[in-house]
Amino acid sequence: GCSPHRPGILFFLCLCIILAGCSKSEAPKKTNTVEFTVVSGTDIPKELQELIKERQKNSFELTFSDNGCLYVIKGYGKQSSGGYSIVIHDFYQSGDCLYFDTELFGPKKDEPVSGAPSYPYIVIKTEYRENPVVFD
Repeated sequence: GCSPHRPGILFFLCLCIILAGCSKSEAPKKTNTVEFTVVSGTDIPKELQELIKERQKNSFELTFSDNGCLYVIKGYGKQSSGGYSIVIHDFYQSGDCLYFDTELFGPKKDEPVSGAPSYPYIVIKTEYRENPVVFD
């Protein structure tokens, strides 16, 4: 499970982050691998499901905190068919920032797919932290 956070420490972290800044222009040096689990369906909090539904037609990036957990979401917008998959290349910390590196893969050539549009997205859950997330 995710542990409750202590506001005093988080406030201090927040100040450091504002001073440090994050960027994805140069490949950041990984300082820490962050443990996470992929969540789907009813494991996603209701409020977050609503936020995803509102945004899913376009590509989007989102973070959401709930009960000491941090959810990181990457959506790829409307695709013309089903059969898409999302691969997580990495989720790690570098300095004060978290980096979430994902990639969307289309259906395989010989794979039968539904003709209906799909809205692929991925949701991961980790322990709550104040660090800003950079999406790659």
